[in-house]
Amino acid sequence: MGRPSQNLDRKLIAAALELLPQHGFAGLKIREVARRAGVNPGMFHYHFKTRQAFLERVLSEVYGDFLASFKEAAEGPGSPSARLRRVLVAYAHFARRNRVFYSLMVRELLSGSPEMSAFAHENFPRHLESMLRLMEECRAAGVVRPEPAPLLCMFAMSTMGLPNVAVTALERNKVSRVGGRPSREVMERMLSDEAIEVRADMVLAGLAPRKVR
Repeated sequence: MGRPSQNLDRKLIAAALELLPQHGFAGLKIREVARRAGVNPGMFHYHFKTRQAFLERVLSEVYGDFLASFKEAAEGPGSPSARLRRVLVAYAHFARRNRVFYSLMVRELLSGSPEMSAFAHENFPRHLESMLRLMEECRAAGVVRPEPAPLLCMFAMSTMGLPNVAVTALERNKVSRVGGRPSREVMERMLSDEAIEVRADMVLAGLAPRKVR
């Protein structure tokens, strides 16, 4: 029997990405995913067999997009500092492009979700190892502080990614004003291309070796 040619698997994945931020992994119901996608629940089992396999596929879709852009930035031409800046910018663009899902992943990791924890354990070393190597290159070149590479990476990546979590929290809590300004204006500025470039420069300045007076 041939595979149905209606991109039903893509519709189911898209529906899950819409529902996950609201329900989380534990609360995601396959029948609701199928209903949102406009797909017969039987076709879910044809394409994915099990709920666990489906969740892994959904996570892989998002992570694969991130990993491709990350590796291109980290392993391309240029000095270690130039490649580090590209990585920071690429990471921030990914987090913004997938902002709600990015915030969900952070939330699920903090809550100890077994699905997210298992996926992170299996996949995250793929980009973390690349990032650690790049940071070690930067240390050897003398462009970052001689601190442990994991500490430097944590500072860099959290600074670039967490504004997306902050914006999602403002939206979820329906905050209307921030610092006397409309929250929509503040959120747009926080996630703008200009803000991403500024944060990357601030991170590099924060990582730079201290000047001896």
